[in-house]
Amino acid sequence: MARLYFTEIPRLPGRKAMREAEHRAGRQLLCDILGCAEEDVHIHGNGKPYLPGGPFFSISHAGGLVLLAVSDLGEIGCDVEPLGRPLRNEEAVRRKIAQPGEEEVPLLTLWVRHEAVFKAGGPGRVFYPAMPAGYVAAVCCRAEEALEAQGFFR
Repeated sequence: MARLYFTEIPRLPGRKAMREAEHRAGRQLLCDILGCAEEDVHIHGNGKPYLPGGPFFSISHAGGLVLLAVSDLGEIGCDVEPLGRPLRNEEAVRRKIAQPGEEEVPLLTLWVRHEAVFKAGGPGRVFYPAMPAGYVAAVCCRAEEALEAQGFFR
């Protein structure tokens, strides 16, 4: 089964302080939801955290929102961004990540999909969960068949 959780944290002055607070909140949310201790969380060589023996999970944080995606079925990736976040080199980014026919899709929607697929370790079923106002998110599940069988995408 795949599950999503999120929490909002108060804004702090300074980008570094905010990133550190979001990181801590992500770890805390993970440990609260899964009942693990922070020392149970390991880091792959690629920087992705994992729990030996599972479940699979992905954490994203931006703009004071922390998103946690958990799956017992296979790799999962998630990304969240505040709406209106500027991206550098927008035209080059769009050329790199847009699929044919996506010329009208907001660039930030394409970006969160791209990041979720990357965090999942490759292509899978992508969906866009409802988020609090002011945010856009994507989740990529690599265990698509198992998720469809349990009615996750209906």
